[in-house]
Amino acid sequence: MPAQRRRSTLDPKDERASKKAALAVPEKNDGNSDAVQNTTSTTRNKKHNIDIHELYKICVLDDDKSRRLWNIQKWEEQGAIEEIVWPFLKHNLDSKEYFHACYLMVLFVSHHFVEGAFAEGSSFFDGTHINMNEDDNVAAINKILTTLLYKTEQTDFDLQTRIVHFLDVALCRSGNREDPLLKGILSHVSGINLWHWMPDRLRELELKKSAGLRRKFASSTRDKMWIVTNVKMMLDLLEGNTEFGALVKFKADETMEAPKSDSVPAEVWLFLHRSLELMIDLLSLASTRFFLVIYLDSIGFSVRCRLAVGNEYAIPDNLRLVQFLLTKINSLLVFPIQDANHKSLSKIDMLSMHHSRATTLQKMAYRHYPEDLQQVIYAGVGLLCGQSSTNIPYLERSFVGFSDTNLTHLLYRMRLIPDTDETHSRKYMIQVLSYYLAITPYPTDQLKLYPLYPTEEVLWDLSVIPSSNSQLRPTQVLALPKLSAQYLSFQDYLLRNFELVRLESAYDIRSDLVDAIKRVRPVLRQSSLEDDETITLKTEFNGWSRMAMELAEPLRIIEVRPPKLGETTSAQVTAEFTVDLEKCGAGIRKEWEEVGEFDNLFLVSLDASQMSGAPAPLLKDYHLKHGAHKMWDTDNKERRVPDEEDGTFPQRFGVMVVRGCMVMQVRNEHGTILSEPGLPIPDRQKGSTKKIFRVAMDTAQYSSDSKLGGASELYKRFNLVIRRQGRENNFKSILETIRGLTEGAGSIERVLPKWLQSVLLGTADPKSASYESDTMKTYALHTVGVNKPTDYLDFGDTFLDETHLRNSFDGNDVILDGNKLTGDSTSKEKKTRSNLKIRFSQGSGNDSEKHVVEAVSLPFPKGVAGNPIRFTPSQVEAVKSGLSPGLTLVVGPPGTGKTDVAVQIIASLYHSYPTQRTVIITHSNAALNDIFTKVMARGDIDERYLVRLGAGERDLETDSTHDFTKIGRVAYSIQRRGDLLEQVQCLSESLGISGKTQRGADGSSSYSCETADYFRKLYIERNKSKFESETKMADLSLDDDVVSESFPFLKYFKIDHVTLKEAREHFDTIDNIFFELAEYRPFELLRSQRQRADYLINKQARVVAMTCTHAAFARSNLIRLGFEIRQYRSSDESVSRRSRLKRLCMLGDHNQLPPVVKNASFSKYSNLDQSMFARLIHLGVPYIQLDKQGRARPEIKDLYGWRYKNLGNLSHVVNSKEFLRANPGFLHNFQIINVPDFEGKGESTPSPYYYQNLGEAEYVVALFQFMVLIGYPPDKISILTTYNGQRGLITDIISQRCGPGTPLAGVRPKAISTVDQYQGQQNDFILLSLVRTKTVGHLRDVRRLVVAVSRARLGLYVFCRQEVFGRCHELKNTMHQFENKPNKLNLILGETYPSERKSNNKIENKESVFKVEDVSVLGTLVHNMQEDLMVQGN
Repeated sequence: MPAQRRRSTLDPKDERASKKAALAVPEKNDGNSDAVQNTTSTTRNKKHNIDIHELYKICVLDDDKSRRLWNIQKWEEQGAIEEIVWPFLKHNLDSKEYFHACYLMVLFVSHHFVEGAFAEGSSFFDGTHINMNEDDNVAAINKILTTLLYKTEQTDFDLQTRIVHFLDVALCRSGNREDPLLKGILSHVSGINLWHWMPDRLRELELKKSAGLRRKFASSTRDKMWIVTNVKMMLDLLEGNTEFGALVKFKADETMEAPKSDSVPAEVWLFLHRSLELMIDLLSLASTRFFLVIYLDSIGFSVRCRLAVGNEYAIPDNLRLVQFLLTKINSLLVFPIQDANHKSLSKIDMLSMHHSRATTLQKMAYRHYPEDLQQVIYAGVGLLCGQSSTNIPYLERSFVGFSDTNLTHLLYRMRLIPDTDETHSRKYMIQVLSYYLAITPYPTDQLKLYPLYPTEEVLWDLSVIPSSNSQLRPTQVLALPKLSAQYLSFQDYLLRNFELVRLESAYDIRSDLVDAIKRVRPVLRQSSLEDDETITLKTEFNGWSRMAMELAEPLRIIEVRPPKLGETTSAQVTAEFTVDLEKCGAGIRKEWEEVGEFDNLFLVSLDASQMSGAPAPLLKDYHLKHGAHKMWDTDNKERRVPDEEDGTFPQRFGVMVVRGCMVMQVRNEHGTILSEPGLPIPDRQKGSTKKIFRVAMDTAQYSSDSKLGGASELYKRFNLVIRRQGRENNFKSILETIRGLTEGAGSIERVLPKWLQSVLLGTADPKSASYESDTMKTYALHTVGVNKPTDYLDFGDTFLDETHLRNSFDGNDVILDGNKLTGDSTSKEKKTRSNLKIRFSQGSGNDSEKHVVEAVSLPFPKGVAGNPIRFTPSQVEAVKSGLSPGLTLVVGPPGTGKTDVAVQIIASLYHSYPTQRTVIITHSNAALNDIFTKVMARGDIDERYLVRLGAGERDLETDSTHDFTKIGRVAYSIQRRGDLLEQVQCLSESLGISGKTQRGADGSSSYSCETADYFRKLYIERNKSKFESETKMADLSLDDDVVSESFPFLKYFKIDHVTLKEAREHFDTIDNIFFELAEYRPFELLRSQRQRADYLINKQARVVAMTCTHAAFARSNLIRLGFEIRQYRSSDESVSRRSRLKRLCMLGDHNQLPPVVKNASFSKYSNLDQSMFARLIHLGVPYIQLDKQGRARPEIKDLYGWRYKNLGNLSHVVNSKEFLRANPGFLHNFQIINVPDFEGKGESTPSPYYYQNLGEAEYVVALFQFMVLIGYPPDKISILTTYNGQRGLITDIISQRCGPGTPLAGVRPKAISTVDQYQGQQNDFILLSLVRTKTVGHLRDVRRLVVAVSRARLGLYVFCRQEVFGRCHELKNTMHQFENKPNKLNLILGETYPSERKSNNKIENKESVFKVEDVSVLGTLVHNMQEDLMVQGN
């Protein structure tokens, strides 16, 4: 196929129309878009009938940019990729319109990515919609790639940019290694074929290293490689070898003569950015980097780029971004990893490798140029192998007088250049030698040098902390790392996470600082008139902020400790500053007095003399500058960029310096320490308003400031201190945790066992960590503390009865106590409940595919409620996997009992391995408290073994006498110890060993844990032995034999008659007293509360619960204590000292929303919202899906059930009265209500990105009022929306409609919330407002849709513009079900709550059905009902 013309030269009149391709939505989605008929057939949907030619015309050739962008958005939302373009590409391989279809493919994919619509199982690249492995699909993929990569015009930078972006998106989004699209792309960007394009001599050097590589290369051919062309284009642009390249080079080198063109087109810059982004992503994958790294080194890519753009960062944004990206590429090219076997290199390995290179240079110099290069020959390796900033000047000095010809031959002999052509400049050859020798900073050393607190340079650098709203910069590549499915090593993984968390937290900090600085309103005023009549100006503050205080005295550096051995930064930098709270009100003063140890503060230097006084840039100018991808309705208005997004804010408000610090101590002006809990304050000092804060400065930042000169003077200029909310101020602990995982006792390689490490990195077989894999079976055979494959698993009280056991393993042979369970009428089932141990084995003979389930019953403990849940087979499988060693992933759709499964695993592990520890970690306090409460409610885990860490413990509802914090558990243990010692005292008195006179003055026991143990040995054990002897001599061995005469503790138990069985039970009771006392003995030896708490958490606790945030706070202390994790339940990383981890059980739902990332750029571009749980599933790690839901009506479940495999219903949601009854007053149990423009307006944005819809808000509130008026309890109704602006609007309207003086005064729904914030909660009835009327917005993320429609149990009523959401391809499976019902609200008048009407009953009185035409009609109805209510009240 000949190369196509550039887009600008295409004439739609000359284009020949292809055969029609219709957007035909099937009636039922079978998960395969290829079910759509051949596109050459007659269309089935005339409304969407369009051919490729017309689609290309309106989306590519239309001269009206606004209309063209609107068409792209419209057709992409409607699924043009899956329904029009892909079928055409698949069935019309020889069509003349094929290039147009390929162009549309990359165009729509680019827009799809910008919109952030990718979600697991919902995009073109995950294979859900299209079976890529089919032969005709593979052929289409190859044709598409060939057309795009080799048959398009290379000078069409706009098209080439889209192609590069298409490749990058496909590369990053496809997690299946066998995906033909991914394999096809890799064949053009990496692989052994790439080496055909290397210099022969350098290639031969690589082939000598491996005979296998030589054979593989011999079988390959010199085919076209797109990556070779792409790299050449980038180098031509950077080195100035093209028209635009000369201008790019001019931008980088201001000494050059300016070229004719005065500007580089935006598409040229974007092509460079996208190409470098793709290069970074290729080098970040272990599967693609090996051949690519060697090829790039062979052509000197890194050196040539460094010479082209320089080392100093440029001011122009576009060139600065190129430099950032090239720096990242350079660090990846020299990353410490052996690409051949993916083995991570240690710091010693890296040093040894570079020292051997220096030795090679010295030997070569000694052999060929002994007289000319003596300085090189006898140089220390530290000089030759220093970083490029130091070794380049040394090399330049060392080679002074050494001719260019000799230098060329030296590098040729060292295989650093391909030939002896003397066209290489001397500068280039020195750079090549430096690149070969220089040791780059090791990743762990880089982390140490990163300051933990952001500075003013980082905070307002929009190239590293982009705007929060991705629609501001959709076409721009960001200088941010990406979280991907695979990582090169744990160093790579931690580095990326550290940088992203650091920058994302800096964005939140920037918003808080901007808010406080704006409120204090700095001004410049005359301070005094000196003797020489000079005027002194001073910065003062005209306003106030509760989060900021002016410094009463300048900050002073108190102590700078020297660096520790082997480190370069100071060990600690301590400073002090003073604030005066005299002018503060009581509330603000109290807040500042609560600032204490370990809180983070920010010190700011404001200079009003440096304030520019300029306003923020206009929003439309900002959009224009950053290349917005679509028109904004706000662009025509005089709106300005929000201050928190404005990079010029420091100049506008005189922000000179920002530094962070951590509070070490707070004292008053009298020297009394205020930050020490429990320390009394003298009455005369309680009125003191001055607070002196002793703080620890960031040592890395202080060292950097000192190198620039005058850190102490710089810090004296601080005149404002700003605090943040505690919940948002945990970033430092998280960063310290990531840094602590890099090395030392808490390093991640010591924390995680070998069987888990490669799976988490994404480089191993994803099934290798499953309990059924050969790897884990071998691990179990050689590891203490786990079940062997042939051992029994202790399921405890998982099963309620024999029927439950049999049904849980349906299709397998189930044997209980040697008897096969058949389930027929002749078998008799035990009436008493038992605990069970189960062993699984493979069947034999004809039943080899079956498992044999051998169960052994054990006595059920007395006084224990036990498990009340009749677990489904999938839940039982999850419990089985959780009890086994290895990695367990459990996917729990809404309402399927994730919490109950987690609780059962925890309880079973506790009873199976009572000496091992289980750690429960969740993202939220609510989820953690839910699990912890259910664990307590079981009653079979002694509460002395339960600990709940973190502030969320105060929300626990418990009957315990003490809370479950460390201090509360210590207090409980001390009280329990006293109670048990009282029992020992009574026991002693009953035996006549001691009397009441020996008690303490307050009547307390005279025993301690130590003396109680002596008492046990001397008297209890002796009496027990005597009892056993007497009963044996009397030949008393039956349980019913009376042993009253021999039993020594009749008086203690206050009984006169006892049998042998009862006597042994009493002995067990006494033994348990002394066993429990032995655990409390350390509390007598440890006197301080902190020592006791540390002992409890490290030695006594068996079930420890905390949130992810608290885990980061507590990690360093846990490492110090030697806290060892045995089992672990979480969706985050482990926090242990050594690799004792035996089981990792992760429960979640990747089809629901991940934790919120406030800055959308970090989530959409860098995938910061990617959870480990979702990533492991994306990699193909086996998981167990819970397949029965018990929350919602079956018809409501169907709205989101299509996202899960075979999601069914529990019997009670099908048969119980609650779910069979209809919703009173409603004709339908769920419905979409179409809301047209209200008062001529749909969606609106009172401020940028603050979406509201007045019509929907009024409609929702009116329906809420109607429901309350007919009897619905308000707490059974929740109102949800997808935007914060709408939530605020609904809250305001309800405050008016249900405010004082109204019939519904004080009535409020249970919640008015956003969908994101309501995740994890539920209610009987949900009123949902989707707000948008022009585009779908962020509901295109199917995960948000799943959360939105799965919160309701009995009724869901959605208010939206149906035509907008109904045409969205990602939402069609849900919206299609709504289409079966009318889009106008149907009410049944005269019906009240509750109602006995069944859902499937026909309405006999048709007149009672009332169709609500619009919100005004419903408003009138509600108004009349309220008037009737008031009349009745009167």
